[in-house]
Amino acid sequence: MAIKLALILIFMSFSSLSQALSNETVTNINYWCNTTPHPESCRIFMGGQHSFVPKSKPDFRTMAVEAAMERALYAQTHAKELGQHCHSKHAKAAWLDCSKLFDDTVLQLNRTLQGLQNNASDFDAQTWLSAALTNLETCRAGSLELNVSDFISSILSNNVSELISNSLAINGAFLAQQDAQSGYPSWILDGERQLLKSSSLASQANFIVAKDGSGNFRSIQAAINSAVSKRTGNGRIIIYVKKGIYRENIEISSNMNEITLVGDGLRYTVITGSRSATTGFTTYSSATVGKGPLSLSLLAALFL
Repeated sequence: MAIKLALILIFMSFSSLSQALSNETVTNINYWCNTTPHPESCRIFMGGQHSFVPKSKPDFRTMAVEAAMERALYAQTHAKELGQHCHSKHAKAAWLDCSKLFDDTVLQLNRTLQGLQNNASDFDAQTWLSAALTNLETCRAGSLELNVSDFISSILSNNVSELISNSLAINGAFLAQQDAQSGYPSWILDGERQLLKSSSLASQANFIVAKDGSGNFRSIQAAINSAVSKRTGNGRIIIYVKKGIYRENIEISSNMNEITLVGDGLRYTVITGSRSATTGFTTYSSATVGKGPLSLSLLAALFL
C-alpha cells in the first residue's frame, strides 16, 4: 500500500510538473526544484556546491538522475560496510537483501543515464527508475518483516528514495505527453515481439527442463545458469519447462538477459518454493522467482 501511495503521489505531480517546465530558459536550480515532489532534497543535492545548472527540461531530467546516482553510490558503500555489524540471523538476512537491492538500484540508475544519452524511450527510463525506487521500498519492507528496521534505517536515510521520486516525476512529464504505441518496451525488437506472441515457443526451445530426466536438465536454475554461461551471442534463449512440480527458489541476476521460460500450462508446470519470513527470509528472498530484470516477462511466458 505504501509503494502504491508513493507512486500515486508521483504521478499526480506529472501534469503540474509538465506545465511548470514549459520555461526552457530558467537556470535557477531553486525554480526547477520547486517543481518536484521533494524540493528540499533537490535543493540540497543539486544546488550549492553541487553546481547543477539545467538549461532545459532534458538537462534537468539528466541532472536529477545524476544526483540520485551520487547518493545511491554513497548508500551502496555504506550498505556494504554495514555487513560487519550484523549480529543476528535476521539482521544478516535483511542486510544481504538490501545490499543486492542497492546494487540493482545503482544498475538501474546507470541504465537510465546511458539510455538518456542514447535516445532511449521515456517509457524505458520510467521503467528503470521505477525499478530503482521499488528496490529501496523492498529493502525497507524486508527489514520491517524481520524486525530489524532500526539496523537497516541508516542506509535508507540518504535521501535516495526522494531523489529517485523526483526523477520519476520529471521523466513522467515527458511520458505524459506521449501515447503508448506498443505493449512491449523498446528493448524488445520486432522479431522478438513476434516470437513472444508465438503459440509454439516450446518447439523453439534451446534447453529443456524435465523432472523425469527426458530433458537437458532436471532443475530450472541449472538450465538458466547453463544458458548464461554458454551464451555466445545476444539472441534470446528459450527454456522449455515440461509439466511437473519444481520445488526451487530461482535466483535471477542482472546478467541473465534475453531469457524466456515457457511451460505446459498453469496447472501443469508449477514452481513452488519453501522460504518464508517465519524461517528467517524476507519476502524478497522467499520469492519463488528471485528479483531480476527478467522476472516479470519470465512469469508472463511461463504458463502459456
